[in-house]
This record gives sequence, structure tokens and C-alpha cells, in this order.
Amino acid sequence: MHRNKIISRLLVWLCCMSLAVACGPSPGEFEQAAEPLEIYPDYTAVIIPPNIAPMNFHIENRGTAFLAEIAGENGRKIRVRSKTGNIQIPGRAWKKLLEKGRGGHLTITVLRKDRNNEWEMLSPVRNEISNDRIDPYIAFRKIPPANIYWKNMGIYQRCLEDFRVTPIMVNSLTDENCMNCHSFNGGDPSQMVFHMRGAYGGTMIKNGEETRFVDTKSDHTRSAGVYPAWHPDGTLIAFSANMVQQGFHARMGKIDYVHDRFSDILLYDVENNCVTRPAELATEQLENLPAWSPDGRMLYYICAEGETDTLPYYSTLYNLMCIPFDPETRAFGQQDTLIRYSDFGRSVTFPRERPAGGIISFIGADYGYFTIYNNEADVYFYRRENGEITRPGINSVFTESYPSWSSGGSWLMFVSKRDDGIHSQVWFSHVDEDGVAGKPFVLPQKDPGFYQTYMYNYNRPEFIRGKVALNPRKVFALAKEGADTTGFNMAASISAATGATAPAEEKQSVFFYND
Repeated sequence: MHRNKIISRLLVWLCCMSLAVACGPSPGEFEQAAEPLEIYPDYTAVIIPPNIAPMNFHIENRGTAFLAEIAGENGRKIRVRSKTGNIQIPGRAWKKLLEKGRGGHLTITVLRKDRNNEWEMLSPVRNEISNDRIDPYIAFRKIPPANIYWKNMGIYQRCLEDFRVTPIMVNSLTDENCMNCHSFNGGDPSQMVFHMRGAYGGTMIKNGEETRFVDTKSDHTRSAGVYPAWHPDGTLIAFSANMVQQGFHARMGKIDYVHDRFSDILLYDVENNCVTRPAELATEQLENLPAWSPDGRMLYYICAEGETDTLPYYSTLYNLMCIPFDPETRAFGQQDTLIRYSDFGRSVTFPRERPAGGIISFIGADYGYFTIYNNEADVYFYRRENGEITRPGINSVFTESYPSWSSGGSWLMFVSKRDDGIHSQVWFSHVDEDGVAGKPFVLPQKDPGFYQTYMYNYNRPEFIRGKVALNPRKVFALAKEGADTTGFNMAASISAATGATAPAEEKQSVFFYND
């Protein structure tokens, strides 16, 4: 009997709470406030994917209690009460609201109670629910903002449809070494590459069910592979081969800069574990940051004059280049310059062609290519049909870097330091068929105040179409066995040791790459 009473009281209490949350104050019991609704993060007037995680927020307006209503055009509503201003939206209700409201609007209305115990309604805000889904996962490198400190570094994956974060590889297993430059073939989680440096140096390549650990350095290349780009057919990876140097500024307002003493582009044959050094992409100039077109018949890259180590850091400026490629014969055509820095007035870096075609996103900066410390670095669009360069309205006064496209081409992802000028966060913008970019929004978190206490950078975010099936301990076990050596395709290459296409007897001096 006593147990039945407890259960009955509990049911009554739950019913009362659900009615309070569902109903709240009725119209006529509140006044219209003069001030607009202010929320953090700023999820106002944005276009959102129909499969994004709940966009939880904190109400910045003052009040002693709050009631937030999130409503779709079809009549579905979610109401959340809060005394602190933190609004955490129930996941299942949010998912149903977005799915049923695709192509319509989502309105956020907030009632707040003032010090006189009277309710006021703040001006509602309206967002748009896109019909275009976003890829369900991203991969990113978690790294402290310090320039030379990489303890607790790792490569992680985050589900965009909820808040799950799982490690792909962490350096707590590998004596806190550096790991970087993860990349996927068009967002395919079964084809992934990333590097490990230091005591467990090498390149981890996941190709379907097989995972290999290789050393892409040979006697005929000037370094191991650095910045990667999978060819869409999955059989090749284009790598830059760089000697990267880092310098530090001696004045406030500038942190550090990165430049290359040399840089070529190599092709790695995934099936045959063999490297090719094409003569067209291994000149005395600095060829860097390869990126394939969606059809695999064009390779984009950036290029600057060589011998930069004797010049001031700000004098190194990169052009945007392209070169035709025949996937059947693996032969390159004639290079072409798409953007000349002398005409554009800025250095070009991180090019990516939209999967839907027609637009190449890139970063424009005052100098160099490693722009995460350049406050002036912004996202630009280049249109292939007419050569037009535009600066979409998604930039800030702080650093924007590393733009990349979703597999469907409707969403642009980039990192930005706009929140505090120090930490890089992941931002998304919807881009329509005409190339018009919507107001960007930051990656949603379960805790609305997450970014105010998170002391790490989101580095090199990449879209992926599913979860990567890699176990960090198994990856470490493979790395402990040591990296396999790679072959060198002499017939289709020019040797860095001899400058010829004939085998060389002498050994090349070893160059070290540090990131």
C-alpha cells in the first residue's frame, strides 16, 4: 500500500511538471519587452541542417526565470524552462521537429520573469530549416593553442547529429608524439590517412578493411609525404613533400609564421605502396597543398617562388594553380594559373572545389600558406566559369581557415577564432546553388557554455559520411611494429637525388619535417 502511494504521487508530480513545461504562461499574462532576444552561441537568422544536434543556447538577457519555446511551422513545439538561462533541448523532440519542418522556419520565443515577478516576451528570432542534410560526422585534431606544445593531442570524430565524440587516435598511447594531417577520400570513413611523428614516425593508411603503416620517404624524394589529398578513385594519394620551418615574431600582434625551404607534390600508389615524383610538380618552385577536383581529372595546388628562406616571411605569396590529370594513364597535362597573387593582392591557400562543381573555396591572406595565426585570413570563392573572386559574408576580424565542403556540396565548414581571437572552433554555413553563403553557426554542444571553458583548438576539421572504424590501441600496436618502406616509380618520376629518371647510387641527405 505504501509503495502504491509513492508511485501515485510520483505520477501526479510528473504530470504537473509536464503540464508546466508544455503550457507555461498563457498569452495575455506577459508584456512585450523592449529589448531583443540575445543568445549564446548566436543561433539566430541561420540556415540549419535537418539532422543537426540540438542547438542548445544560453539566454544572455537578464531575468530570474525563463521559458523558451522552439516551434516549427507545422505546429510542433518544444518548451523548456530554466532558472539559469541555459536552454538544453530534448534530443528526440528536436529531431522530430526538424525532420517534420524541413524547408520551413524555426522560431525561438523566450519569456523571461523580471525582478518584479512579471513575465515579458523578448522579440522572437527565426531560423530556416534546410532540406539539405549535412554529413553525419566530422573528424578533427584536438590540440592546445600553444605553438610548440602538443601534450594530450589526438584525432577525434564527432557525430553532428548528437554530441558523441570518440577518439580515432590519441598521443597518450605514443609517448605524446605529434600526429596530424588526417584526410579522407570524399568523406569516406573507410579510406583515411594521417601521419605520426617522432618515435613512431610514419603514415597510417586505412583502405577498406586493410590498415597499413608506411614510410613515404625514399632516396629519391626530398621528404616524406606531408599534406595529403585522396584521388576520388581511391587508388592514389597526392602528397606535398615539404621542409617546413617555423619562426616567431618579436612584436605583439603577431605570433608565429611557417614557411617552406622546399615543397614538391608526390603521388602515392595505395595498392602498390609506391611513390611517383612527377616532373611537372617537382620544380624549383614551391608546389604545395594538393586538392583533386570531384571528378579526379584536375589537380589544384598552390605555388610560390623558391628560395624563401633568404627572404622576409611576408614576401612569400602563393598562386592558385591547376593541372589536368588522366586517371587511366596517370599522366599530367599543362599547368595553368587560376589566381595570380599579383592580381589578387593576397596569397592563396587551402583550395577545395565544391562537389557540386563550379566553385573553389580558398583562404586569402597577406602572406604564406599556413594561416591559422593570420588574423587577416578570410574565406573566398573562385568561380571556374568566369574567374570571379568573391568574399562571402561569413568572415570575421579574426582568423578564418581551412574551408571544406560536405559531400553534397550544400554545407561549407571552416575554422574561425572569432569567439576570442585565440581558440579555433568549427563553423558551418549553408551555400545555395548560386553560391550565396548563409550566416554561419558554430558546432553545437550539449553545454551552451562549452566554448567559454574549452581550452583546445579544433584543427583541420573534415566531413565524413559515417563513423571511422579504427581502434586506437590496435593502431598503436601497428605503429610499434614500425613503418613499411615504400617503392619509387623511377619510370614516371624525376629523382630529387640526381634530377634524372635513372636510378641513383648515392644516397640523398635526409631532411626532417616538424609540425
